[in-house]
Amino acid sequence: MSHLESLGFKIDSAEAFEALVSTIFEHGEEIAVEGGKYIAYRDASGATIYAQVEDEEFVGFMPFYDAEIRREIHIESIVSNDDLTSLDSRYLAKSQGHTYPFVFDVVNAKERVLDVPSTEILPFVAFPTEIEYFATPQEFIQEMPELSMTYFIPVGLMTPEGEANDKPEPYAMFISQIKSVELKRNSYSNQQFYVLEVSALEGDLTVVTSVKSLKSEPQVGAFINGVYWMGARV
Repeated sequence: MSHLESLGFKIDSAEAFEALVSTIFEHGEEIAVEGGKYIAYRDASGATIYAQVEDEEFVGFMPFYDAEIRREIHIESIVSNDDLTSLDSRYLAKSQGHTYPFVFDVVNAKERVLDVPSTEILPFVAFPTEIEYFATPQEFIQEMPELSMTYFIPVGLMTPEGEANDKPEPYAMFISQIKSVELKRNSYSNQQFYVLEVSALEGDLTVVTSVKSLKSEPQVGAFINGVYWMGARV
């Protein structure tokens, strides 16, 4: 599942992607920063895309959602990666209680460069690459007996073989319980998507996902388990 699909953007061809980029540049808000600028396109649903421009050239984008939930983290270091643009920033952090490490991207990183080390309270949004729905704890335990009901694995810090990743990525695998459900409609595409406020290990955050990604309509109190790209905004 693509991050854009999680926000209801239906991009099924090169032409559709080019049309979306044109819309972003036509209707987005220009934010000048050192090294270039962001073009922030905000749909009425809350779905947001931060396009990146360097030397007047479009070089990439990051998705986000106007999330209200914020969580405290402890930033430990900047993560280097040759694939990142000059407008990207990736960080290694610890959870509020220092229970686990994880890596995350900042979608508008150069608007306010985060200090290292520091403690921050930021809005986080999790975009699933894989997601499963469990109506009850018993369903989860039956299908995933090797996992606990309160786990968080920073899979981006490891290779598929379980070794340390020399290029850490902003992905985490965790289970969470749904606290609220909103069904949104992306006005650009007319596609619906879910906004789920969830409770995970040591903090709440927002999960966005397409309607077709879940096997049934999500309910408060149910559980979702998945692998997510972790994004934050300053």
